[in-house]
Amino acid sequence: MRTVLLVARREITTQLRSRTFVVGILLMLLVFGGYGAVIAFAGAQSSSSSLVLDGPARELRGELQGTADRLGTALRLTEAGNRATAESMVRTGEADAMLTGAPGTYQLVGLDDVAPGLRSLVADVVEQQAVRESLLAAGADPERVSTLSGVGVRTLEPVDTELGQRVGTAFVVTFLLFFSVTAYGAAVAQGVVEEKSGRVVELLLATIPARQLLAGKVLGLGLVGLLQLLILGAVGAAVAVGTGALAVPALLLPTLVSALAWYLVGFFLFATLYAAAGALVSRQEELQSVTAPIAVVLLVPFLLAVAVLPVDPRNPVTTVLSFVPYLSQTLMPARTALGVTDWWEPVLAYALALLALAGMVVLSARVYRNSVLRTGARVRWRDALRTGRP
Repeated sequence: MRTVLLVARREITTQLRSRTFVVGILLMLLVFGGYGAVIAFAGAQSSSSSLVLDGPARELRGELQGTADRLGTALRLTEAGNRATAESMVRTGEADAMLTGAPGTYQLVGLDDVAPGLRSLVADVVEQQAVRESLLAAGADPERVSTLSGVGVRTLEPVDTELGQRVGTAFVVTFLLFFSVTAYGAAVAQGVVEEKSGRVVELLLATIPARQLLAGKVLGLGLVGLLQLLILGAVGAAVAVGTGALAVPALLLPTLVSALAWYLVGFFLFATLYAAAGALVSRQEELQSVTAPIAVVLLVPFLLAVAVLPVDPRNPVTTVLSFVPYLSQTLMPARTALGVTDWWEPVLAYALALLALAGMVVLSARVYRNSVLRTGARVRWRDALRTGRP
């Protein structure tokens, strides 16, 4: 253990003294800040619509605004003095679309297209007006018909008023875990290749067993990545609470604890795999070819967590995959942040990940020991696993 800690301290000192550590944190803060700003701006732009009314269509103003309010849609209505003014507002971007015409001849005019949400809202209002007038002409009571045709809505589970906060938190956690594991896992492979190509590893292995050298390198870089994750998480949490982006700070503590725990097991799973892959080659130019499959395995759960879970948190495919090692370190904390897991699910997934890690340590140690001293041509996985014993 003393040897492992000595190697780990060397890796930590080297990383913390380099500019890469500080620059990496600043770059990630800029990336996350810029990404958040873009998402917020795009969301603000897409969540509201503006409509200019021309001619008899102005009589629908009350119904349009009332329908938009019931649907929770932000709609800004204006009236134009004539059609030319209304068209000019659409062309200059002051309005998303123009509604003109009279009952039976209504026309919704956009610059090059009309957003589906706005199109559906206007169509519903025009249809309701036509049905109301037809009922009145037939001597029926539109209010009674509306009451009889209404459908009440209830849910078996209480409405989660914190869902939006959970989705945002899960999104941030997913990004942090993905980038941290990817960056420092690749750093392990790069360090192995550098030591191998520079013959430094031959001197190290003369005094340190291969397994202890590998364990120290992985442990040191893992702790550096954990420190970076803590810094980014603390800064992000402070900004979110300070700006009011996160209105429920109580969600942060369990989510951050879960993220840190999953980072550790996820990093060590991939770091041992990256180290074994790095030991197979002797040049930096060959590293990409052996680490590309690992990057794909990292990318798959990230895409599922970003694209599927926010819209379908209980998706059966992501639920099953969240228990699979090498996928669970991204999917399970995202599902936990969304509040759709029972207490035993992350416990079981974590236990399975630890079992996989134990097997991966033995496997990677064998590959590392049998490959790290072999320079020249790339070592095949089969040869690295078959030759010798760790």
